[in-house]
Amino acid sequence: MAVQAGLIYQVENETNISHSAGIGAAVMLFVFQGAFTIGFQATVWVYPSEILPLRLRQKGSSISTAANWIFNYMVVRITPIAIENIGWKTYIIFAILNATWVPIIFFFFPETKGLELEDVDRLFAGDDVIESVGEKSMALATVEHVGRTDGTNERV
Repeated sequence: MAVQAGLIYQVENETNISHSAGIGAAVMLFVFQGAFTIGFQATVWVYPSEILPLRLRQKGSSISTAANWIFNYMVVRITPIAIENIGWKTYIIFAILNATWVPIIFFFFPETKGLELEDVDRLFAGDDVIESVGEKSMALATVEHVGRTDGTNERV
């Protein structure tokens, strides 16, 4: 986005490289969209279902999808007005917003690559919670059988 801002600045101020900068700006839009699609765009669809427990996955994915569409709508509505009023500086705002997310994602979104669902649960709950749930499940699953000494067996 910062490169885009520089290219649009050249076009708006009709510098001696404005034609080339216009072509570069168009190319940069495609490069950005391609990189975003390959990299981060799928996260809004996949990440909630990976990190949330089974009982919350459907709601989490719904909220995530709704937020994605609402913010996409806001960007589509705001961007033309911003470009009309502040021009190339709009891309500086987008660059700052994108850069702001880098440390947030790095520090607050745990990596789930290669983890089993149980391992992801441990990221949030810790081993003690998982073990206690497992122990309760095993206790419920245990079937008690009492045998008689007279040779007949009957379940109690």
